[in-house]
Amino acid sequence: MAPGAFGRAFGFTSGKEYLEASIYNKEDGFMSYPRMLTRRVFKTKTLESMAENARASMGNTELKRTLDWKDLSMLGVGFMCGAGIFVTPGRIAVNVTGPAVFISYMLAAISAFLSSFCYAEFTANMPMAGAAYNYTYATLGEFTAWIVVANLILSYILANAAVARSFAPYLALLFNKPVDFFIKFWAQSGAPGHGGYFIDGWALAICFINSCILSMGMKESVNVNNVITVVHIVIMLFVIIAGLTKADKKNFSPFIKPGASWRSVFTGASQAFFSFIGFDALASTAEEMKDPATDMPRGIIGAVSIVTIIYVLMCVTLSLMVPLEDIQTNATFAAAFDYVGMTWAKYIVSIGALLGIFTGTLIGIMGAARILAGCARERMFPPGIATISQKLQVPWVSTWIIGMCSGGIALFAGFGALANMVSIGILLVFYVVAVSLLCFRCNVHGVTTTKNQILLILHTLAIMGFSMGFTMVWVLPIYSAGEDYYVDYEGTYLPPVPVGPWQVDQYKWLIAMFVLTIASTVSFTIFVKQDNVPVAYKLPLFPAIPAASIFVNTFLLGQLDVASYVKFGWWTCSIVGLYLVYGCVAQEAHDRREKELCLPSSDSGSRGKADLEVATSAKLAYEFQDEDVSRSLPKVQPVDISSH
Repeated sequence: MAPGAFGRAFGFTSGKEYLEASIYNKEDGFMSYPRMLTRRVFKTKTLESMAENARASMGNTELKRTLDWKDLSMLGVGFMCGAGIFVTPGRIAVNVTGPAVFISYMLAAISAFLSSFCYAEFTANMPMAGAAYNYTYATLGEFTAWIVVANLILSYILANAAVARSFAPYLALLFNKPVDFFIKFWAQSGAPGHGGYFIDGWALAICFINSCILSMGMKESVNVNNVITVVHIVIMLFVIIAGLTKADKKNFSPFIKPGASWRSVFTGASQAFFSFIGFDALASTAEEMKDPATDMPRGIIGAVSIVTIIYVLMCVTLSLMVPLEDIQTNATFAAAFDYVGMTWAKYIVSIGALLGIFTGTLIGIMGAARILAGCARERMFPPGIATISQKLQVPWVSTWIIGMCSGGIALFAGFGALANMVSIGILLVFYVVAVSLLCFRCNVHGVTTTKNQILLILHTLAIMGFSMGFTMVWVLPIYSAGEDYYVDYEGTYLPPVPVGPWQVDQYKWLIAMFVLTIASTVSFTIFVKQDNVPVAYKLPLFPAIPAASIFVNTFLLGQLDVASYVKFGWWTCSIVGLYLVYGCVAQEAHDRREKELCLPSSDSGSRGKADLEVATSAKLAYEFQDEDVSRSLPKVQPVDISSH
């Protein structure tokens, strides 16, 4: 039975097909679901099978290749230099670190650089719109890929909402109004403090406008971003130069916030990481690059390099301009120029911030939409989400889903409530991508020996385990040196931390865990054979860079607050439930349809060029039996595949 419009949109031809794929079928009886789940959890796919699925889900409509590495770098700068620099430094400096905030940004940049190198190799050798989802699916299996992509999409939606939420305060300052002028309180019981929401209509409007721009076409969106980003960079340079003319080195003392410690600087680094999300979204544009093998690595690494320099200089400028107690957490840099008497400059800064927030939201929606479309093509989400406009060649359905979800959350939720959740999600994704790269290089189906697979697993687990051990020794209360008080990202004072009973042994265990992590990496280099040598960009210093990425990301994850992890845990439980109810069943139904059509299995390798061409044509005819769609496809005659 060929799927109609409903089947193409949701992935099933009928309710009967869903039941056969999940609860009961003739082959497995009522054991069909557990057997199906066993097959699917660790199921991997090759690049060829993913490309075939992409062609089948999009018909003859492909993403248009219009971008080069300069466009990619500008996209990265546009996204990362949004609220990441105009809002977060003030919050981290006031609530966590003091003037040492720039060191927190340097530490966060280390994680970003390590991850960007891992992404660079994947994007050059697996140029797919799904980005981290495809990398994980190809190496660690379907279930891990589902967890990764669901958290990645959520993180981008929350990040877009947080960035958009920063627009109204700067707009208010531009018109000489209080920062909360455009924020309206909607009280459920009549007054603040008794339940309600701070409504930000501008945040919703920004997401709506950017969704419209992205729906007009990729090159048009990039042109808008490039113009705005150039102006934005000029204004950031103005902030640095003009701000340093009002620098006072006395404001650097005390260097770390009173009552805090160097541990707070590392905590600040985990929160500053919010400012670096965005370069991974660049990986989702791989199918729109003219030459992904060379342009993707240059664009990604170039973008991270540019924003790191800008971030550090702007943090130093802020701390030298304004005493810690006078730094504002909303519209930070505009308020700083107001403080030093350069009132006229706050208007320039506000314009720069508004432009940065606008482009940050634009690129955030763009990246998440392409990741969502890539997953829908693989039937992890309803395939109708991957619909591409034949005229404009953009994934318009996923764009509007991401844009409106971001706008809806931004309408009600404040910046601080979202930032740590975003950091957890993105750091987890970067962690898994680093692990995936180890598997990508050293585990090739049909080539890698069982011995090498065992060595790969043992060494990877050792690197992960010792990294976790180092982090636990750093954060567990029994090792604590004691702190008078602690302030979280929201500025909330938490109870004092007493001196732990094992505090005197902490440094010994930290050294031990660190040395064992290095030893595991060296052993990996010696004993684990690399069966896959990339043809395109090849990561230098393998496996040291992915191992270092695992270590640093684990450490930063350990610095985030428990409340954010509780929310993250509930979200993870919900997406696991969605996978069990829909994701794995939709994939199984799709594979069963391929089997019924006598198509080559996605993972069985090539059965010859003729088989693949016939199978693909039959698959396209099957999945697009709709008058509007079939007109764009070549006519396919019934073919006896067994004769080939």
